Amino acid sequence: MAVRRHASESTAPASDAGAVVAERQGPFAAFRERPYRILWLGMLPSMLAMQMGQVAVGYVAYTISGEATALGWISAGSGVPMLVFSLIGGVVADRMPKRTVLFFTQSTIGLAALVNAVLVITGKIEVWHLIAVSAVQGIAFAFNMPTRQAFVAEIVSPARLMNAIALNNAGMNMSRVVGPALAGSLIAVPFIGAGGIFALMAAMYVIVVLMLFLLPPGRPARAPRGTGLSELKAGLRYVWQHPILRMLLALATVPVLLGLPYVQVMPVFAIDVYEVGSEGLGTLMAVNGLGALAGSLGIASATGLGRKGLVQLSLGLMFGLALAVFALGGSYPLALVAIAIAGAASSGYATLNSTLIMHHTEHEFHGRVMSLYMMTFAIMPLGTVPISWLVDQFGAPITIGVAGFLLAAIIGSVAVLSPTYRRV
Repeated sequence: MAVRRHASESTAPASDAGAVVAERQGPFAAFRERPYRILWLGMLPSMLAMQMGQVAVGYVAYTISGEATALGWISAGSGVPMLVFSLIGGVVADRMPKRTVLFFTQSTIGLAALVNAVLVITGKIEVWHLIAVSAVQGIAFAFNMPTRQAFVAEIVSPARLMNAIALNNAGMNMSRVVGPALAGSLIAVPFIGAGGIFALMAAMYVIVVLMLFLLPPGRPARAPRGTGLSELKAGLRYVWQHPILRMLLALATVPVLLGLPYVQVMPVFAIDVYEVGSEGLGTLMAVNGLGALAGSLGIASATGLGRKGLVQLSLGLMFGLALAVFALGGSYPLALVAIAIAGAASSGYATLNSTLIMHHTEHEFHGRVMSLYMMTFAIMPLGTVPISWLVDQFGAPITIGVAGFLLAAIIGSVAVLSPTYRRV
């Protein structure tokens, strides 16, 4: 099993060498390693179910409430537990066998989908049910996500780590193409509907859990050196003492607060702004996912890319501007083009961000550092709740358009004011 060397000894050289090897081997180099290939294939149904659930939950919530604010509260239902438990999840990821953690978390998420299925099929579903189920899933994700990211670094050789991270994002984005389109189509089928989608999601998680038994158990990064609390504090100190990691985590936060909330209010654009219904919602999400897939595969194919910091900032600027065009363009065809560009830019930005974080982090801190990174996604409700409220007050086009311009302005300011990061 490959173990990375100490970051202070090998971060830059290993990164460069790994880029050269991965570049020679092509954009799918990490698939040559059997444990990673099994993990990727096993997680694919989970990713697909998650994307289908986003469409189904959003459509059900907006249909029964008629308010965009409900979408924000459901997002908060999962985001707040993720924010609260992510640091603990990172400590667990560094101290326990990773396959065991993934088994329990994936099982919990699957059972939550089954609960949604029963509530929808029986006609008992209410918004508070969706919030409660989202909270349970949020707790599970707080442990699942840092564990999965750290597991990738454990089962993949250092030379292929960057490629593996990009392929992880490609799998997620491929699910964003298939999942929303499939969910949007199935919602419109009378004998399936949202309840059938949730039941299908539960079945997908059964496949995920079974595939985990084909993987090695995954060892702790090292023997624990103290209590869980002391390990947590050590992880926070480690990040605080590394300026590049602090900058990377800050740059991960800005798009989450200003850019990504558009996903939660996408039903408003589909139903009220462009009047294309559930199938149009699935198309918007799928086109966005297609762009994101292209962005992540582009990064996977360019692992020898130089000045990644500058490329990341450029993609962030493009994301903000494309989002503004999507919101304010006033045309459904133009919206499809803009949302595809936004997907490509945001995916490339996130792929580079997580890649740089892993390459600047010592092996024994992977779980804790990735838990901090995942916390940036957990704070999405801090952007989603007020933005969804603003959507109710001023309309989706104005709210999302202004958010896109503000995102572009902040990323552009970092590009101008931080020449050191541009050279990363």
